[in-house]
Amino acid sequence: MKTIKLILFLILGIVWSKGQDLKFNDDRSAFILKEVNRSKTGNWKDVFADFGQLAFKDLTGEKKAFQIKTSLYALKVRADSSQFTDVNYEQAKFTRNFQIEIGVNLDNDYKFKGFTYGADWTMINKRDLSVNTLYGSNEQNLYNEYIRILEGAKAKYYSHLVETDDKDLITKINKINEVFAADPDKYVISTDDFPDDFSAFLPDDLSEISTAVEKKILEKIEEIKLQPLFSVGFRNTIQEKSKMFDEYKFNLVYLHGLKSSKNMFELDVRSEFNAKDSIGINQYIKRREWNSKIGLNIQLLKQKEVSLVEFKPNFEFKRVFSGLMDEEKNNQFLANADLRFRVLKDLWIPLVLKYDIVNNNFFGFLNISFNFDAIKNE
Repeated sequence: MKTIKLILFLILGIVWSKGQDLKFNDDRSAFILKEVNRSKTGNWKDVFADFGQLAFKDLTGEKKAFQIKTSLYALKVRADSSQFTDVNYEQAKFTRNFQIEIGVNLDNDYKFKGFTYGADWTMINKRDLSVNTLYGSNEQNLYNEYIRILEGAKAKYYSHLVETDDKDLITKINKINEVFAADPDKYVISTDDFPDDFSAFLPDDLSEISTAVEKKILEKIEEIKLQPLFSVGFRNTIQEKSKMFDEYKFNLVYLHGLKSSKNMFELDVRSEFNAKDSIGINQYIKRREWNSKIGLNIQLLKQKEVSLVEFKPNFEFKRVFSGLMDEEKNNQFLANADLRFRVLKDLWIPLVLKYDIVNNNFFGFLNISFNFDAIKNE
């Protein structure tokens, strides 16, 4: 029965990973969101997934687990896919920023041991601005003026074609419409594919205007990529034949993008309170501990703003208030390092290394995570 539970949970995860494609009325809005999401680090996605994540935790350790986490908004659109539009996406601020998680815990033989559930709420998620970056901004006004110029040129050109009874009128109109169709990979419209005689109706400084528009919007996207995230969360682990709250955690996470002239960094600050009640040999153990970490996630290798290899050195301080084990100290200092490899577009392999500075102990943990997004990046 335990094995069946695990298999069913795995199947649920695989089925859930079949994401849907968010419908955007404005392809340029979709492009903004895609650009911001695809530039997110694996470290960021592990804290708060764009749409959902499947993960295997601690595959080489004693606390193996398989986890699924997703947002309330994702659950909502699973129930009604017609709601999966940019308008609803923009308005669903709370449900997009409230993430739930469920997972099964395994023993060394990968047999069912219990399960974990929890939730995270991103109280601050400034990258959320990617949904409506341009609206009401100077960038939007500049873009609107740019489009107004092109639309005016198009109207004059159509009038010219009709007045001169151009024999290729239909062909040229169709070509113009194709060029004006939004290119999801660009903010400005390329005039290279316009009919040759269309250039006479365009202003001489159109190239400078196009460059200014693209520069402004790309600068805005770059600004969004550096915005912070602050998340609070709760986890409860229930083992077999245990009480409802025999182990629970409260955690805080703060991430903030930093940029130098050569690389992109990510400040990572975390704090967690962990409480666990268990029965040992002839004793009842009530353990309470708190730990805090500070680190810097570094993109060692990336391709076109997409992170491929990340390295996060960090220091951890742990304070055990009660439930000390034999020869364990109340205060512990660890030097840690996370190394993440992006194997496929959505598949990450994070390796977590921990070194006990005081006792000279070394630990290693291997994880695998699969992220899926609300919109496709093709």
